Amino acid sequence: MPVFRRIAVSAAAAITLIGLLPYSAAAREQPGDLGAAFRPALEDTVAAGSVAALAEVRDAGRTYRLAAGKAEYGRPRPAPAAGRFRIASVTKLFTATVVLQLASEGRLRLADPVGKWLPGIVDKADDITLEQLLRHTSGIPDYLPGLLDSSGVVRDPVRTWQDKELVALANRLPRVFEVPGTRFSYSNTNYVLLGMVVEAATGRPYAREVTERVIVRARLTRTSAPSDTTRITGPHPRSYAMVGGAVTDITTLNPTILGAAGGIVSTTTDLNRFLRALLGGRLLPPAELTLMKTPVPGTTYGMGLSTLQTPCGVFYGQAGGIGGYFAAAFHRQDGLREVSLAATPYTGKPDQALNALLQRTACA
Repeated sequence: MPVFRRIAVSAAAAITLIGLLPYSAAAREQPGDLGAAFRPALEDTVAAGSVAALAEVRDAGRTYRLAAGKAEYGRPRPAPAAGRFRIASVTKLFTATVVLQLASEGRLRLADPVGKWLPGIVDKADDITLEQLLRHTSGIPDYLPGLLDSSGVVRDPVRTWQDKELVALANRLPRVFEVPGTRFSYSNTNYVLLGMVVEAATGRPYAREVTERVIVRARLTRTSAPSDTTRITGPHPRSYAMVGGAVTDITTLNPTILGAAGGIVSTTTDLNRFLRALLGGRLLPPAELTLMKTPVPGTTYGMGLSTLQTPCGVFYGQAGGIGGYFAAAFHRQDGLREVSLAATPYTGKPDQALNALLQRTACA
């Protein structure tokens, strides 16, 4: 089934660097290996309307890290295979991991009402549980569409947003449904609220908690937590949108517009490493990992983690897009195939191209 159908922004809009690793010789494409099968999939994605496409595929322990396209529109420099990018809603998987860690430690309960941790922040907070935020069954509307222009581009990309301001925008909108827990409706507001809950439960900033509990623990050396920095540090492909009929650079973006819902920057290598640690049981106890994997009835979404059915098996992961970047990371249930990819689509039919890229790298 299409993975990118829930991306909250259009193709035109498609969000503290710890250290830099050199390009790994072991990850280079070798003549005659699977890299030869993956490269055409990336090139097709570029031809369909992306400036760059990046992927790291691990097959039975062997790594293939590839890139197609250019780092900048109209410039000759090739896209960096190890480049950094905004991972958008893949961030939700990081946030869900932190919340479930806190639950396993007894510092909060998934059955807690939101109002226990955030009194007066969201309307009817005592009727909504933390589990419903995690599963997008709260009925709270998504604030993000109201911050985009008619092209799907963020109207004020450099503005610093406070979490309370974003939630206040959602409070002005009607509930998607009135009885929490009865339906599924994807909303970035849910995960902005979860970031606030993490801060209330720990007394420390969300960025510090996700860094220490996930980024450092999983040894993600080129991943940075959400901040108010509008530029991406280190080698990276730039992102674009069609604005007024012209290809426009929209790389500059203040990640506070998504925060705990989509503000992390990473690489394909780090995303694979993160999922390997998570699904391998190094970040969550078995009970919490099982909860994360269990989807809402009638959907493929669990707690920050989506299930992808492919011709070659079941994959777990997440995908999303913001600010001209699209990202996805999925690992096969048996752990033998790992796929992380990124692209910078600006025209054409990105959903089709990106789903084809994911399917082809998953099943080649």
